[in-house]
Amino acid sequence: MIGKLKFPLLAVCLAAVAGIAVGVMLVDGSSPPTAVSAAPNPGAAADSAGVTEPAAAQIDALKRQLQTEISARRALEQKLEALSRQVAALDSVARSSVPAGENEQSVEDSSRAGGSQTGWFDEQALLDNGIDSGLVSELKGFYEQLEMEQLYLRDRSAREGWDREKLRSELRGIESREDELRQRFGDSAYDAYLYASGQPNRVAVTSVLASAQAGQAGIQSGDHIVRYDNERIYNWMDLRAATTGGSISDTVEVEVERDGETLQFYLARGPMGIRMDSLSVPP
Repeated sequence: MIGKLKFPLLAVCLAAVAGIAVGVMLVDGSSPPTAVSAAPNPGAAADSAGVTEPAAAQIDALKRQLQTEISARRALEQKLEALSRQVAALDSVARSSVPAGENEQSVEDSSRAGGSQTGWFDEQALLDNGIDSGLVSELKGFYEQLEMEQLYLRDRSAREGWDREKLRSELRGIESREDELRQRFGDSAYDAYLYASGQPNRVAVTSVLASAQAGQAGIQSGDHIVRYDNERIYNWMDLRAATTGGSISDTVEVEVERDGETLQFYLARGPMGIRMDSLSVPP
């Protein structure tokens, strides 16, 4: 009888021990294994922390992958910063091409400096100065065409990411077409066009060196220089180009407006000894 109970009793004892082991695993918070290997791999030896070699390799791989992701994210952030700087540069380029004292919004919505407060082109000022209404209409149409071309050019430069020099070069190409108007209608009409559009049409003398040839000839502060060597002068850049052209030994005629009178002076080509400014005054 005892012999017959020996093996069943041993089986019960082993089952009890296995149950206690499973309970300890559950209390410890770990999950019971879903399958038990019949023959454990002798090469998968545990390290001092209880992690097998394959598991350690997986952790190292995950660490490397995480580091790669971090590096890629940093590179993307740097690209975004570079794009932000490019956008800011393009915005600066667009604003720098607008006439002084204006911003991009004023180009779209308001008149240019010196022009009418009710529009970009002061038609009434020209009519008040006795200019034919048909000519005024032609000058206005020419002006508005150039303005729209410039606006579209600035829009294109922003879309395509032009640098500042390219935009300025393209704008100069449009502005040079004003010379066509000058050749077509003459200096007087061009003078009126510049005033109506708020652009400089006179060079004002702001001060004179008494010992320089301008001072000795009698040119005074407040005079408006209209012609130099028979060439019509509209701004200080025109005058600067005229004085540096030709030969230094040339004697040139300088036509000046003073208090409604026209005066002539004769000077040697070259520095006049004046300080000057560009103004927009009624023709």
